[in-house]
Amino acid sequence: MNLRQLDLFVAVAETGSFSRGAEIICLTQSTVSQHIAALEDEVDTRLFDRTQQGALLTPGGEVFLRHARRILAERDQLYQGMANFNGLSEGDLLIGASNIPANHLIPEILPRLAQTYPGVSLNMQSGDSQTVLQSLLSAEVELAVVGGRSDNKKLEFLPLGSDVLVLIVGRKHPWYGKGMISLNDLTQQPMVVREKSSGSEQALLRELQRINFDTGQLQIAARLGSNEGVRQVVLSGFGCAFVSELSVRHELEAGDLWQVSVGGMRVERKFWLASLRGRSLSPAAIALSRLLQEAYPAAKN
Repeated sequence: MNLRQLDLFVAVAETGSFSRGAEIICLTQSTVSQHIAALEDEVDTRLFDRTQQGALLTPGGEVFLRHARRILAERDQLYQGMANFNGLSEGDLLIGASNIPANHLIPEILPRLAQTYPGVSLNMQSGDSQTVLQSLLSAEVELAVVGGRSDNKKLEFLPLGSDVLVLIVGRKHPWYGKGMISLNDLTQQPMVVREKSSGSEQALLRELQRINFDTGQLQIAARLGSNEGVRQVVLSGFGCAFVSELSVRHELEAGDLWQVSVGGMRVERKFWLASLRGRSLSPAAIALSRLLQEAYPAAKN
């Protein structure tokens, strides 16, 4: 049994004639008769009485007609749903984003996405970069925007722009108000850092390695799972931390936090748009990718 046979059956049932049903479907009457006979054999039920008045539905044919119409209606809804999907009039998009992109990059894009494609519903998972990339590898999300990339050959990365990590302290910290400290000073105060799998921590470690600084000299007081947690600890006056400049812009302007320069250091990292290599993206994912590339010109290169 196939959908084409159901179309034939409904055409004959609604016209009450094998010949008129054949005309609607653009087949010969003999071909339609063969398909109806095949259906009757498959369900082991006579569906039509062939009379001088035409093809009349049997009681079994009436039952078959109700179900056939329901199946064909579902088929039509399926086609309409796919048309809407391809036309971006509706659709769900699952993405992953590490902390800073989730709190700063994606929210800036969301109004444009909603305005351009109002039928697309964005669902976002957040976490550190490695956790988000693992969700991408396991196909839990379709795209990922992260602050750190991996060497996994199954993933493709497109640069979206740069972010600077700044050293911050709170009002009660002895460095508050200072313009610059030395690398040796950096070892004298407790430091709060992100977990090792975060893009921020990876960028900090790369810069320290670049300047041949022994990370064992740092007084790591705590490793926290979110940028917000790090920010709150430093706001309380405890320790110092390297965080995304994007995440503390308001606190720096208000004077609640202070940015301290470290001689010889500049911690910079990129944001990346990640996808599974070889995976066909949905129209909604392609649309978001285009919006991100338009908003962050680094992607165009």
